[in-house]
Amino acid sequence: MEELQSLIQSVSDASYAEKLGAFLDKHYGDTQTRTYHNWEHIHQMMALFRTHQPQLHDPEAVLLTIYFHDVIYQPLYTNNELQSAERAQEWLSKTDLPTESIRKVYEYILSTKTHANHTEDQDLDYLLDFDLSILGSEPDRYRLYAQQIRQEFHEVPELMYREGRKRILGVFLAMPSIFKTEPFQHQYEQQARMNIEWEIKALDEPAN
Repeated sequence: MEELQSLIQSVSDASYAEKLGAFLDKHYGDTQTRTYHNWEHIHQMMALFRTHQPQLHDPEAVLLTIYFHDVIYQPLYTNNELQSAERAQEWLSKTDLPTESIRKVYEYILSTKTHANHTEDQDLDYLLDFDLSILGSEPDRYRLYAQQIRQEFHEVPELMYREGRKRILGVFLAMPSIFKTEPFQHQYEQQARMNIEWEIKALDEPAN
């Protein structure tokens, strides 16, 4: 969280950065209910952020979005992104960040709901690819990810979960390209499609 705290301190103070860190940790540190959408997910995205930062035009906005985009996460709710965007706006509006930057973070977070980019904003393309990179992970990691998502939706009956999950995965397969940037298409696209096809097949198998 060093980059975030350094950024917040530059537009606020150390005390406010510490309070924000505690707020984020309260949510992402909940590994009991967040088996996937926890600090590990944020750290994975930050690793990709550091690798591709030279390609970003506004790295500060991307960094802030990474830390706020899943801060509110209730698996059975449909407005998590909106709530996360509102929390980001509340916290960032109390800093000296430009209003335009705060608005950009707000819009970026909303975009993580559908992972669609209807603009020519390359930074948003990279952000969305960071978020979806798990789809192109090695098979063993992807299987663990699939299990983690199921655990987060443990309250959903098995048949209902399977059908809903297959619909979501089918949307990704129907895309001309899951990833939006050339580096991610080259590195992750083929494996992502193989992983998704595996999961759909697994979801079609009879439950134990």
